[in-house]
Amino acid sequence: MKALDRKSKFNIYSGFTLSNDDVSVISLLYTPLIGSDALMLYLAFHSFLERHNLRSEEMMHEDFFEIYSLNEKKFMDARIKLEGIGLLITYYKKENNNYIYVICPPLTAKNFIKDVTLGLYLFSKIRKETFDLICNHFKIEKIEKSSYEDVTKSFDEVYQSNVSNDETFEKFQYILGKKPNVGIKIKDVSFDFPFFLKGINQDFLETGVTKNFERQIKDIAFVYGFDESEMISLYNDSINRSELFDYRLLKKKANALFNYKRNMKGPKLQFKGAEDNSVNTDLIEFLETTSPEEFLESFIPNYPASYLDTILDIYQNISLPRGVLNCMILKVVKDKSGEMPKLNYFKKVSESWIKDNIFSTKDAIKYITTAKIPTDESQPVDENAGFEVL
Repeated sequence: MKALDRKSKFNIYSGFTLSNDDVSVISLLYTPLIGSDALMLYLAFHSFLERHNLRSEEMMHEDFFEIYSLNEKKFMDARIKLEGIGLLITYYKKENNNYIYVICPPLTAKNFIKDVTLGLYLFSKIRKETFDLICNHFKIEKIEKSSYEDVTKSFDEVYQSNVSNDETFEKFQYILGKKPNVGIKIKDVSFDFPFFLKGINQDFLETGVTKNFERQIKDIAFVYGFDESEMISLYNDSINRSELFDYRLLKKKANALFNYKRNMKGPKLQFKGAEDNSVNTDLIEFLETTSPEEFLESFIPNYPASYLDTILDIYQNISLPRGVLNCMILKVVKDKSGEMPKLNYFKKVSESWIKDNIFSTKDAIKYITTAKIPTDESQPVDENAGFEVL
C-alpha cells in the first residue's frame, strides 16, 4: 500500500445527496462491518460537498487530519474499508500527487440484507437478536389490499405529450438521481407494434423481441409523437458499430429528429384534464401569429419606435412562446398605464410565469385575467402574489 503524503491534495465528488434513510443504512448496517472511523470518514467527505455541484474545494490531507484528529494510518485504514465495501472510489495522479475521492451511494436496506455477502457477514458479526432488531427497524407494515381493485391511472391516461411548434423551453438543469423507482406505465394502444416489427431487421436485436424492447419503442413513440414509419427509420439509424440495436442511440436520434421537425428542444409534459373551450381560438391565433408592428398598433396607436425595439428584445431574449410573451406584454403595459418597461422588467415577470407553469397561450390568456402583477417597476415580481378579477 502506497504511503500517503500529508501534503498531497484532494477533491471530493459525488453524484447524489445523502438522505436520512442512507444515514440509517450506513450507521446500522455498514458500520458493524467497517467500524466507526470509516463511518466518520464517509460522513465527513459528504460534509465538504458543495450543494450546487456536489464537489468539494481542493484541500490538503494534513488540514483534513487536523480537523478530525486523524493520522495517516487511521485515515488510510478507514479509506480502504470504504473502498473495499463499495462506498468510495479513489483516483490518484502521480504527476501532481493529487487524489480524487468519489463517494458512492449505499445499498438500500433490503438489498444490503439480501446481499449474499454483506447480509451474511453482518449476520455473523452480531448476535441474532441484534440482527433481528436492526432488520425490524427497516421493516414497514405491509398494506392489506387483496380486497381492493387497482384503479390507478396510467401515465398517458393523465398526461399528453405537447409537441406544439410555438413552445420552447429553457435548458434542462442537471437533475440528481440515485435509486430509480418502478417507473411509469404507458398503456397507449394506438402504436401498431406488429406493423413496426415487420419493417425492421430483428437480427440486430441481441436478445430478440422482448417486452422491454416493445416498451422502449412505444415509450419513444408516445413521448415524441412519432408514427410507426418514423420509428422504423429511427431503429435503422440506431444500430451501433457492433451491428446491434442501441437504445441510447435511439433516444439521441429521436430527440434530434424531434428537434429538426418541431424546432423544439423536447416535448412538454402537459396535464390532461377536462377539455376547456372557454378561450377564444381567434384570440389565440392573433396572439401567436400577428406581427410585432400590428400587435403594438392594436393597443397603442402611434407607439414610439423604442416600444417596438423592446418587444423585439423580449422575443429574442426570453424563451417563452410568442403567444405567451404577447399576453405578458399586454398585461404589463395595462398595469403600467400604457408605458412599456425595459427588457429587464419583463425578464423578472417571465421568471414568475415560468414558476407558475405558464407555457401555452391558452394558459397565459387565463392567467392575465386573474394574476396580479406588481405595477412598481422597482419592486421584484412576487411569484406568490395574490389574485384578483380584473
